[in-house]
Amino acid sequence: MKYETGEYEAVHQTPVWRDRADFVFAAHLGIKDGKNEWEQLWGQKTGTYKFILCCIPFFVHDVALGDEVETDSDFVLQRVVHCSGQTTYRVWFGAKDKAAQEALVREIEAMKPLMEWSSENLLALSISGDAEAQSIANYLQAGEEKGLLQYETGRTAHP
Repeated sequence: MKYETGEYEAVHQTPVWRDRADFVFAAHLGIKDGKNEWEQLWGQKTGTYKFILCCIPFFVHDVALGDEVETDSDFVLQRVVHCSGQTTYRVWFGAKDKAAQEALVREIEAMKPLMEWSSENLLALSISGDAEAQSIANYLQAGEEKGLLQYETGRTAHP
């Protein structure tokens, strides 16, 4: 299966490790309204069909920044070959007050995760280290309980 014109594809405008990337491939996200949905992923080629992921996934699960992954011959993600140890969180701000969102983002930035925006409301985070990941998870959980944001874990460091 490969991407066909007219299907939805989430793109990474500013991949966090763009300077390392030398190839773009895709992950199949599923089917919605009879059409395939995809996420474009940036990678550093390490073999014919192997890549180090150079972006923080916005939608695809169980893969993280820095993972070595394998694709099929159509360059569609198949599996993780080697886990990088990064934890991925996705944060949805929705139609919240922009000043409040900016304050939240400043607080998140102060925790020093790697960050990549999908849109003005969807932020992907990548964190190295279990203690740091737990600290950010605690912060995001508190924000969700206050109704300031929604978040999910894209993949924990040790699947």
